[in-house]
Amino acid sequence: MKPIDPRLLRYSQSSRGFIFLTAVIAIVNAALTIQQAFLLSDAVVRIFQKDLTITFFSQIGLGLFGIFILRAFINFFGDWASTIASTRIRNELRELLLRTSLREGSHVVHDGGSARLSILATKGINDLDGYFSKFLPQLLIAAVVPASVGLVIWLKDWRSGIICLLTLPLIPLFGILIGRYTASATGEKLEALGIMGGYFLDLISGLNTLKVFGRDKFQSKKIEEVGDRYRRETMKVLKISFLSSLALEIVATLSVALMAVSIGLRLIQGSISLQAGLFVLILAPELYWPIRQVASFFHAASDGIAVFEQLYSLFERPAKDDGITIESIDSISWSRLLVTFPGRQEIVIPPGTLERGAIHTVFGVSGSGKSTLAKILLGLLEPDLGEVIVSTNTATYELREIAPDSWHKLVSWMPQEPTFPVGSLREILHQSAPGATDEELKASLAYAGLPLSALQGGLDTQLGTSKAPLSIGQLRKIALARAVLKRAPLLILDEPSASVDDLSEIQIEKLINHEASKGALILLISHRKINVQSAHSMTYIGEQE
Repeated sequence: MKPIDPRLLRYSQSSRGFIFLTAVIAIVNAALTIQQAFLLSDAVVRIFQKDLTITFFSQIGLGLFGIFILRAFINFFGDWASTIASTRIRNELRELLLRTSLREGSHVVHDGGSARLSILATKGINDLDGYFSKFLPQLLIAAVVPASVGLVIWLKDWRSGIICLLTLPLIPLFGILIGRYTASATGEKLEALGIMGGYFLDLISGLNTLKVFGRDKFQSKKIEEVGDRYRRETMKVLKISFLSSLALEIVATLSVALMAVSIGLRLIQGSISLQAGLFVLILAPELYWPIRQVASFFHAASDGIAVFEQLYSLFERPAKDDGITIESIDSISWSRLLVTFPGRQEIVIPPGTLERGAIHTVFGVSGSGKSTLAKILLGLLEPDLGEVIVSTNTATYELREIAPDSWHKLVSWMPQEPTFPVGSLREILHQSAPGATDEELKASLAYAGLPLSALQGGLDTQLGTSKAPLSIGQLRKIALARAVLKRAPLLILDEPSASVDDLSEIQIEKLINHEASKGALILLISHRKINVQSAHSMTYIGEQE
């Protein structure tokens, strides 16, 4: 990634004003630095020449004091503005990442994995704070201050200017050479973190199965190996950081020393005045310091810089066409579907058909591809082979030709593991049926086998928190009620009767049969066959992922 990537300005509006403000601060800071060096050198020369009057001393003292206060205020204001801007920019990028993930559906998760995406949205974007609050402001300062100071030194003493011109490029040169290794090491570190996160997520997801078969203790060695790889990659980045700091310090120190020797010899010969020599020596460290700070902050921001490329690769994915808008569904059919996942066995889904007023049940062992079929019909995943055909009352289309927004309005989904946003039960149900009354919401819950009397808080019960006082069975019933409330023609139910008692299972089967009798297209997904009287067809998926 470039130090200032033009794509950042395109994806974050807050970055534009922030860069302009930082540039203004850099210019003011350069002017104050030059003025401070002039006052200090003038005061020291007058002291040696015994030409320092009380009036001039008070004037120069007030001037230096004012510059110190002003520079302190500018530094404070710059840090404050950088922190605020960093927060806003990171929020914009995180919101854009969320919108991109929702727009692209599960393609993003399919390509990179849910754990990597979670790390990118949380720790990854948070790591950009060092880039925005420290590296980027210092980069603009390093672009303005050394150029201004170097020009003033050249005008004051052209011999010192030549030394500056010859030695100054050494610092960015060494910084670039070492930075290339840093970028590579940081990328490997981020990859190791993604692998560790993905493995840990898979382990947590399948922990119950591992404990049942007594394999949970054997995973500790694998976790230790993955964690040790991340530790090694982190230490590699730290070693390179210390090496670059040492190299840049040596270059800057030798450059200032070379300038000091030159000025000292010419002072002895009388070819340069004391005031000019002292002025140049005071300014010399300010010439190298901003660039050294850039190199230092580069390592602090290297994790965030490595994240940029991953973000941009997601943001710049080819956008899907708007597609065709449809208003009804008569039937859905699919051919033999093939879906491949990186590092896993391919999933094969047999052909099937959904018709109005009928129920198509899909059952099979865990991991055979049942939820994958649901994602395909939801438009969240495209199969590698095969196609899904949607018939309306006017024409027939491939599912990929239909606009996602139009399709999602006609689909209602109950996931296998329902999750809810933070809010009351009333608010969450209103998301599916905005105009529904409380009585209608109560009826829908009872329809799904969850009478309101079973909820201590009634419709005001809070969901989406870790302290939600509901069982998994109750959460499934709420998800079922929410799906039915939408009144969509296509109803996809993933394990609707799991984790519920026998009476509730009977009630849910009645609900499914009733919705089918009203003309809905229903896809019922289960690990096992269930007693659905209106079942039109059944498909067993035996291929393993």
